[in-house]
Formats: sequence, C-alpha cells, structure tokens
Amino acid sequence: MTLTETEIQLYDLCEQGDRKSQMAVYDQYCKGMYHVALRIVQDEGEAEDIMQESMITAFQKMSQWNRRATFGAWLKRIVVNNSLNHLRKHRKMQKVDYDSVSYEMEAVPDQQIDMESAGMTAKKVLEIMKAMNDRYREVLTLSLIEGMDNEEISEILGISNGACRTTISRAKDSLRQKLQAI
Repeated sequence: MTLTETEIQLYDLCEQGDRKSQMAVYDQYCKGMYHVALRIVQDEGEAEDIMQESMITAFQKMSQWNRRATFGAWLKRIVVNNSLNHLRKHRKMQKVDYDSVSYEMEAVPDQQIDMESAGMTAKKVLEIMKAMNDRYREVLTLSLIEGMDNEEISEILGISNGACRTTISRAKDSLRQKLQAI
C-alpha cells in the first residue's frame, strides 16, 4: 500500500488534531464503519455511537497507525473490536471452551454456501443471520461479510483457533439448514 502525497498530508493533519482534516476523513469512512458496527450489534443507535467513538479513538491514536495497512483497514479493526466489546459488556457473550467442543470438530472440509443455487438473495441471508444466536451471527459476520480469517476472528473474540474453526463450522451448518428449510 502506498499513500499519495495528498493522503499523507491529510493523515498528518489529522494526527496533529486539525478538525477540518478529521472531518474530511470522518465523512469518507463514517457510512462504511457504521454498517460494520450495525452488522455486529444489530441496533442502529448503538452502531452510530460505536462508529463515532471509534472515529474519536482513531484520531486520538493516529500515531499508533503504522501506515502499512490502509487507514480504512485499521479503522475497521477498531470498529469491530469496539462493537464486540459493546456486546460483551451489554449482553455477556457466552464463551465456548475448546476442550468441551473439540470432539465435534468436523473431519470434512469446509463447504461454501452457494447463494445462487439456493435461490437466496443477500437480504434474505442477512435476515436469517439476524435470527441466529449471537455467537453464530458474530462469527458469520466477521468471516463471511467482513472477510476476516480464522486467526483474526479468534484473536478478536479471545478464543483459540480450534474453537473459532468449530464455531464457524457450526454457524455455517446452522445457516445452511435454515436456508434449506426455506
């Protein structure tokens, strides 16, 4: 990733606390980051608060951004972490111990969900995901929608990589079953 001279100047001004530059960056990312938070917390007001708090955090900690990743990727990570922390604080997310579920790990390779052959639209899939339990909805959102890999998800959720794989596999199975029932 290489930043243009204009982007470097903009981010440098943001780091120095220039409000106009921060507003320009805010305007560029606010809608996308709102939707990231909304997909996780499932509440419009909470998602807006999380997005705004994440933007403030990003501007305060701009010096910690190593600029190897894009600003958007770095900001998205802040939004995802803040969203999950919000859920943990308000809903007391259930933690799954790897040892208690390891016996159920699947030996078959992971199958992709083929939306076209199932005749489903993305909107219907999202509606089904909303009805799933919180843990399944979270891992599917991070995996399928946000495109994170197992290592990132396990780090964010504070679970082992094996428990993450098991949870994702179960969540996908649950989603497949709900899709087939329609």
